Amino acid sequence: GGESPRRKETQTMAAKTKGKGRKKAAKKPARAAPKARTTKPKAAKPAPANEAPARERDPRLPKPGDLITRTFQDKEIRVQVLDAGFLYDGKTWRSLSAIAKEVTGTSWNGFLFFGLQSRAKTTGGAE
Repeated sequence: GGESPRRKETQTMAAKTKGKGRKKAAKKPARAAPKARTTKPKAAKPAPANEAPARERDPRLPKPGDLITRTFQDKEIRVQVLDAGFLYDGKTWRSLSAIAKEVTGTSWNGFLFFGLQSRAKTTGGAE
């Protein structure tokens, strides 16, 4: 015949595998409903008074109560630093980056946007 060897090989493989893998699944017995858990919830342990907070305050941040200001597109952005978070536009925010994204519509490092950190200088490159 005038068929290509590749086509003949494909037809042969199809004939060998025809009907395999199509067996009917054996009917499984119905599962019983899961049992309800009877363990008691653990009581929350009170935190010792002298224990440090779970997360240390970033040293780049001003102290709580301070204002951070930045002018962006002729609009003054005023953010108040809180003990846990920031107050901007009447809402509490978890990060300066979230505020910067709200203001600009673009992802920013909050410390860079508000000028609390300068961009690291890079070394190398073509001279």
